[in-house]
Amino acid sequence: MIIVSTVRLLVLGAILRRGVSHGYAVLNDITSWRADTWTNVKPGSIYHALDKLESQGMIRAVPSGDNTKLGPARKEYTVTPQGESEFTALLESALVSFDILQFSAGVAFMDRLPRRRVIALLRQRRDALEASRRFLRNLPTDERPNEPSRHPELVGIWIGYVENEAAATERILAHVQAGKYEFKSEPLEGEK
Repeated sequence: MIIVSTVRLLVLGAILRRGVSHGYAVLNDITSWRADTWTNVKPGSIYHALDKLESQGMIRAVPSGDNTKLGPARKEYTVTPQGESEFTALLESALVSFDILQFSAGVAFMDRLPRRRVIALLRQRRDALEASRRFLRNLPTDERPNEPSRHPELVGIWIGYVENEAAATERILAHVQAGKYEFKSEPLEGEK
């Protein structure tokens, strides 16, 4: 389910950034962001997500403003209020996820939330990672393990992963708290 929610988050986010977008533009945006290097999104999954989101009422087709194109009209989409709620729920879930691909997609769109909300979610992720680190450090291991969960190398991999994710989360949190980046509902520089 993580793969599906990450693709849905990316597709909804791409449409929200443009306001109105056709499928090829969504694909082009996600490709230009090189999302394939920091998520598991594939071109086919983008078109599948568009169809599914439309059938679920998350996006709706709108008349194309492009009257110069010869041939059949291009289908353009806008995000519905239900889709905006879905986007927010997926984004908030991504920002607390332990899955690095889902978390990466959340960081990519964190500016769509208010700064205070992002700080709260990053603190939640940091605290959960710290609890996981404490748990993993207390797991018993055996030099000759009879079961995988007691293998010192396996436990070590997970401790390293959790510690790295906690450090990355702490760094991002510090940047956001220091006022770095622009967030939803904040005036742009020069506006007050």
